[in-house]
This record gives sequence, structure tokens and C-alpha cells, in this order.
Amino acid sequence: MANNQQVSLTHLSFTYRHDHDAVLHDITASAPLNSIVGIIGNYNAGKTTLCRILAGIIPNMMAGNLQGDVQIGALSPTQNWSDFNQQTGFVLQDPSSQLSGLADTVADEIAFDLLNHGVDEAAIQQRVVDVAAQLQLTAQLGQSPVSLSGGQLQRLAITTAIVTRPTILLLDDPTSEMDPQGREAFFTWLKTIKDATIFIVSNEIDDLCEIADRLWVLDNGELVSQGTPAEVINSLNSDWQIGTPKVYQLARLMDWTMPDDNNQFPVTVDQLRRCADDDHSNQSSQVSISHQ
Repeated sequence: MANNQQVSLTHLSFTYRHDHDAVLHDITASAPLNSIVGIIGNYNAGKTTLCRILAGIIPNMMAGNLQGDVQIGALSPTQNWSDFNQQTGFVLQDPSSQLSGLADTVADEIAFDLLNHGVDEAAIQQRVVDVAAQLQLTAQLGQSPVSLSGGQLQRLAITTAIVTRPTILLLDDPTSEMDPQGREAFFTWLKTIKDATIFIVSNEIDDLCEIADRLWVLDNGELVSQGTPAEVINSLNSDWQIGTPKVYQLARLMDWTMPDDNNQFPVTVDQLRRCADDDHSNQSSQVSISHQ
């Protein structure tokens, strides 16, 4: 695959200034451009640091010893920061920390970056309405940001990241304060995004497996596994302390595997349905044969 059509991390290592121990160790990974990459791992695995590098925050805003290379299509956060930054949206773990604090209403907060980019007023109003509808914030547009719940604040942070229409979107634990209904709606919406490369750190392994094209697993700063959700989940090491989807757990109990995928256990609802249908068909065939 041509370099301008993929995400490529090459021998990436990083140590924060004044620290002795590296947070990330010799990470080499790849994924197709315009795909969804789920980043998972235990506490202190290095997930947030990796997000900061992918977003260009490291080394452009946070200092340290960075080695290796990052390439996302034709852009690199370490080599052409100005161009890269124009194409990137980043959602932090703490949503309130990325809001301007200068806006009286949710609508003004969403519009803030567009005003700084010189977008005309009519286009700003339309984009604000559009992204608010996508993240279910239409009813809150006239409210003060400080009046929002934790889940609504997370959705507001996401709208401020996507309103500029970035081609690279980084989401660091974006649903931690959402209720189950809000989280489900968010992951369903995320799957509809086109023409953007998305990196998402999340502990919601069931939801990630449903929407991610690739999973990267970090453990103590090392990339220990990468591949499709089915490939990764079916090869987890218990030492990594990564949870498994309920679909996978049920499939193991039923001994339902996917014959077309190296007999792996399914990790999505659609995969599970196909396995169940195959199992039902096999049982029906056996009953038919036994009656002949």
C-alpha cells in the first residue's frame, strides 16, 4: 500500500522531559487511511501519550525525547505541524479543558474555531446546527456550557473538534461520562463518518469491536498486538488484562466459530448472527441426514 494511503508509525519511542523511563517503546504500526483505529490497553499503557503524538501535541506543545516517525497519509505531526494541525480534531479526556471558556452559549462555543478561521456567518450558523444535530445537542444550543451534564460536555467537545471538518480525528476516552444510551448513539454516529482517519482510545471493548477497522493494543508502552478486532481479541494474552466483548464470551460458550476467518470466535453482533445461522443450518442438515 502506498505511504500516502496509510497510517504509519515507525520505531516510535518517547520519554517526557525530566523523566528517566520511556513511556512508549519502539512502536511500529500501520492502518489504512480513512479507517477507525481503536487504541486499547491497561492503565499506564501509554494510550494518552500515543494520542498526543498522533495529534502533534508532542513534540510541538509538550517537550520530551521523541524518536521515530509518524505519517498519516501525506501529513506528519512531527514534520509539518502547521499543515497537520489544520486538518486535525482532538478530543481530550477532560472535555471542559478544551473549551474556550469565552462563550456564553453552546452555539457560540461550537462556532468559536470557525470564527477564528474566518468562515462567513451564514456557513457558521449552518455548520453549528448540523454538528449539534449529529451529537444530539440541538436543544442545548442556547444554554451556557457550564450548565451541561458530563455527557453533554463530552458531546460538546466532540462538536468543537468536528465542526472544522478535520480529516484526522483523535478521541481520548470520549464517552467516559456518557450514559449507556448516549454512548450507544455516539458509537453509531462515529461509524457514519466518512473521509476521515479516526483514532479512539476507549475501554468500551464491545462498542469498539463493532465500529473499529483495526485495534492497537498497548501494554507498558509497547505495541503488543495489532489487527482486525477479531484477530486481536482472539489472540489476547491474559497478562495484558484486556476485557473481551460479550459476543466473544457467548460464542466461546456455544463453541461458535467463523469458518471463513480461521475459525476465530466472533466479536461483533453480525458475526455472531452468521455463526448462529451456520450452526442452525448444520443442525438441520444433520437431522435431515439422520431421517434418510
